[in-house]
Amino acid sequence: MITLRSICLLSMLLVGLLPPCATAAPNTHIYVIVSLVDNVSQGIAPVPAKIGNGDDPRTNLYWGALYGVKTFLSKAAGWRKLGCEQDISDTILERCQFAWKDKLTVTADAYRGSRIDQAMLDFMQQAATPPNAAEREMVVFIGHDGLMDEQNLPIIERFPKHAGHNKQAVVLACMSEEFFSEHLQAAGSKPVVTTFSFMAPEAYVLEAIARGFANQASEAELRNSAGTAYAKYQRISAKAGKSVFIAKNSN
Repeated sequence: MITLRSICLLSMLLVGLLPPCATAAPNTHIYVIVSLVDNVSQGIAPVPAKIGNGDDPRTNLYWGALYGVKTFLSKAAGWRKLGCEQDISDTILERCQFAWKDKLTVTADAYRGSRIDQAMLDFMQQAATPPNAAEREMVVFIGHDGLMDEQNLPIIERFPKHAGHNKQAVVLACMSEEFFSEHLQAAGSKPVVTTFSFMAPEAYVLEAIARGFANQASEAELRNSAGTAYAKYQRISAKAGKSVFIAKNSN
């Protein structure tokens, strides 16, 4: 006689016999370092004071504003916020975790704007760390291109070197191909999305790249996705949007 108890026991037994790949979601993760925009300490064209305070992630242009990482990923279709923690350290003011469907998790850290040097150094150290063999990993920097500011140049001497391991890296900052790619390659990383012009490093570009990474898109596809998203939100032509992320002599 088949009872409810026997059905439950049989179900538990069958689940236990399933191979791990049958039940486990893909272990794909992106770590994002966001250097909060800061009118006082960064060499930028000043933005309105409310969104340009590098000590206040709640309203910062790159974090709490409409197209900031925390706000945008919290509301984008298919995404959910897993949780946030404030005051990780004196440098990291907030950490949030997000998930896209069952394919991807994102950890994003909001760095105090005046510590952009530490944000860049931590990004490069992450890029130089070989990926976990059991995971797919990407590291992203978002913010002002601090290597364009003379006071930050000494940090380059502390950038790590490593044999090639091809962890994918993204730099959403002005002219990042020129200022970051060589250092990323020396760190062993693979710079898959960098920029060839001035740009607004807002979260819709990150979101498009993240979805592509989750779906195992190629470098060319990631750059195209970034350009398409940038064109949409900046209300410019598709060609102009893609030119931010694709060199003119590329096919």
